[in-house]
Amino acid sequence: MNPENSRRLQSDFPQLYRLQRLDPLRQDSPTLVALWGFECGDGWMDLIYRLSQAICTHIESVELDIVATQVKEKFGTLRFYVDGGDEEVFRLIDAAEQESATICELCGAPGTLVMKGWCSTRCESCRHKC
Repeated sequence: MNPENSRRLQSDFPQLYRLQRLDPLRQDSPTLVALWGFECGDGWMDLIYRLSQAICTHIESVELDIVATQVKEKFGTLRFYVDGGDEEVFRLIDAAEQESATICELCGAPGTLVMKGWCSTRCESCRHKC
């Protein structure tokens, strides 16, 4: 993801994208988001933004403390890992991960999960560019 989108997510949702983990045994180790950033294409920016917004709204309403530890593409779809969370947070994450299989990771247009060789979710146009 480009630096501008990464900064926007971290700026708009600082409580979710902190640098440190919640686990007291690993407190001095930074999250992978802090080390590597968002490891996916810009096409999923809106999806990740909506997911972040939904998680933050939920955790504020129930006073839950969580931190996103890694956000990446794996096997062609979004993976969103957190320390902490409850059933609702994991439901939101599961729904976003499923939705990512219908959104081109590169441009955000409607796409399909292609499982030939390297798995990826691409629209028709981006599929032919790669």
